[in-house]
Amino acid sequence: MKISFHFEFRIIVQKDGGNDLKVKKANDHKAPAAEAQPSPCDSFLEKAQQEVERQRPQRSGSTIDNYHTALRSFRHFLKEQEAEELTPELVKSYERWLRNQNLCLNTISCYMRSLRSLAVKVCGEEVKAYFRKVYTGRSRTDKRAIHEEDISRLRDLRLKPGTFLCLVRDLFLFSFYALGMPFVDVAFLRKSQISDGQLVYHRHKTGQRITVRLEPCMEEIINRYRTEGREYVFPLLKSNEVQRSYAEYRQMLNRYNRTLKVLAAKAKLEGRLTSYVARHTWASVAFNANVGLPVISKALGHSNPQNTLIYIRQIDDHRLDEANKSILYGINHARP
Repeated sequence: MKISFHFEFRIIVQKDGGNDLKVKKANDHKAPAAEAQPSPCDSFLEKAQQEVERQRPQRSGSTIDNYHTALRSFRHFLKEQEAEELTPELVKSYERWLRNQNLCLNTISCYMRSLRSLAVKVCGEEVKAYFRKVYTGRSRTDKRAIHEEDISRLRDLRLKPGTFLCLVRDLFLFSFYALGMPFVDVAFLRKSQISDGQLVYHRHKTGQRITVRLEPCMEEIINRYRTEGREYVFPLLKSNEVQRSYAEYRQMLNRYNRTLKVLAAKAKLEGRLTSYVARHTWASVAFNANVGLPVISKALGHSNPQNTLIYIRQIDDHRLDEANKSILYGINHARP
């Protein structure tokens, strides 16, 4: 018996955007593999990213940065999980993961609040309940204020004019002199915002309008860096385009904080110097000078006075003793 085999091949030539050829067997009828569908978590991340971009024109740069950082962290966390959808258990697991990264409570809270805000926008109000058992508060932070004599020491420090170190010292002092003006608002301060002996600005973070009367020490610093043809008061930013100028600010903020460490060492300060210290110091000095909480709150641009308490929480015990002594004296010497 003779057995013969007959094979039949057909060559199908297809153009694929050029001269490449694809060769297929005629009897190869396998269906193309179905495209992998994104998981609900992947879909959430994509929609959340779109929501961030949608909010960009209405939100401050720092808020947008917080959103991006939180999403980047959550995306990294999901790579180690087998999660199919956003659940209260997944949110709690994410918090445990953040704690294992040795992040401080306030950083964890910032991530959680940013993620919650985006989740509510993308998924609806019901997902707010997913975050009830994770930390979203504000813990007590280390004291950031320095003493009045430290400010004087920085002011009297002899530095070479025209150097970046000298500029950083002057900007730190200006921030303190201008009612604890945030560094972001100092960096974006324009000449048009100064007139008739006043400086008027809206806080980048809250939009609160703040008016500061120019004092001689402030005018001296402004005049030192006055340059024709530049829109900004200080030589920190170059671009007038929103996103590009904010990117320049972020780079300058890092350089500013690094240089503040050098400045603190030169002045032999015990406390740390950061961009926030001038602000905290002004609040503490004002409080110790018996300036009322509502006044300090308005100067700092806080819509809620409770936020101001973070800046003046470290009250010396002798202040409490003096306050109690005054109260008791009034009671014990009051006439019936």
